[in-house]
Amino acid sequence: MTYPQPSADQYAIRGYQYFRLATTLVSPGDIYDSTQSAHGFAVGPTSDIANVNLAYFDDQVLPTYMAMTTISPNRAFVGRIDARNDTSYVPAGRAARILFWPADIYDPNYRPIAKPAAFDPDKDTINFVAPQLEVIEYFKPLASLTPGRQDKEFVFQNYPALLSGGRFFLVIPYYGRKYAFLNFTNRAALTSNTIGIVGVNYAITQDDSDNPYHQETTLLTETAVANGESIDHVIRASQHGMFDALVISLDNAGPAPLRLVTSDIEEAT
Repeated sequence: MTYPQPSADQYAIRGYQYFRLATTLVSPGDIYDSTQSAHGFAVGPTSDIANVNLAYFDDQVLPTYMAMTTISPNRAFVGRIDARNDTSYVPAGRAARILFWPADIYDPNYRPIAKPAAFDPDKDTINFVAPQLEVIEYFKPLASLTPGRQDKEFVFQNYPALLSGGRFFLVIPYYGRKYAFLNFTNRAALTSNTIGIVGVNYAITQDDSDNPYHQETTLLTETAVANGESIDHVIRASQHGMFDALVISLDNAGPAPLRLVTSDIEEAT
């Protein structure tokens, strides 16, 4: 989480017509607030997180006085919500600001369980692309909002040096995406590079690296790519399902340019 988080007060004081929170997540419990009232909320165009919980003070919601809704790339919230800085939620006693946090699960402690193989901490390496959370709070009245996320492109080339028999796992956020295109080229001299792709849906589980509850789906069986060769792979929600993250496995440090484009729009077959 970015600390201190951007101040909605400063945006309002300086004449902005909106407050934009754009930050990367650090933990599953990241939560943000706004001390300014608003006329609408939307998931921002660069957000990896697809579903965001929104909580606000409502004295008819007993006993907590906290009402909740969820916004997503397909559904914004239009209507006045007041930040009630003069009172508190019950029983926490926390100031009744507008609160928002990811409804999607993020687990930076995730380790591959079985696909393509169980993570071996003695040989394997794992890196996460931390999910981006973007929420836009509008200060002026709105007739309507057209939410939506832009396509995202991830580009990689060189990877950590691996021990003999080890794999490198790269975890890329994919929440709510319906389409992905991957292009991979092996530029390593004289050696092949084996690539695999797994889709993961996180689960709320005990905090241990071996928990068996995360769901893993093989999207590309490990495939050896010879030096100078390329491989393309397409993932579609209607054919393969929807996932919280894509996990790419490699067994060579590269160089091996990898380009991944993700989209909320599923292209025609």
